[in-house]
Amino acid sequence: MHATTLSFLTAVVLAAFSADASTPAIPEEFARALISAERSSEITPAEDLYAELLGIWDVDVRDRQDNGSFRSSRGEWLFVRTLEGRAVQDVWINPPRGERRSDGDKSVNRYGTTVRTFDPNARRWQVTFLNPVFGTFDVLIARREGRSIVQEGTRPNGQKIRWVFSDITDRAFHWTGEALQPDGTWLLEAEFFGHRRR
Repeated sequence: MHATTLSFLTAVVLAAFSADASTPAIPEEFARALISAERSSEITPAEDLYAELLGIWDVDVRDRQDNGSFRSSRGEWLFVRTLEGRAVQDVWINPPRGERRSDGDKSVNRYGTTVRTFDPNARRWQVTFLNPVFGTFDVLIARREGRSIVQEGTRPNGQKIRWVFSDITDRAFHWTGEALQPDGTWLLEAEFFGHRRR
């Protein structure tokens, strides 16, 4: 990652943690210890699945409602290398920070993080998503499928889920989140259209 982008992302992390004036600012050393400028040499370029997603994205969101219709909103998604370059971590925020309200609709409220760690023994990515707004804790395994990144796992209730990054370019991507239904079909629960901000 370019040093200027790394400095910018470090500043974003610090700003996010110190946005509340009543909370002491997190020391800059924390952000420096967490964020990595480069991929670990233990990971080959071919295994570096998430490299194209590093940076900051504005996201158009479509969420399936209980009646089957889709609700549109906006979000922001920040991706950085962490943990000595052995992980790719994001912060996923919907609605974006500039549009968040304390009395907002919690049914579409996301302020979570995904930590993707590379397993050097199995040579694969392990994916853990946390959204403390709902207590969400999802664990998936990622693989490359053509030009797409397919992440599959099982929810705590046993339901299988599949999250896919596709149509990835320097400037855009498409993400879909699906859940396996009792009849064996996959139901699209949400889709995100990312547009690179930086």
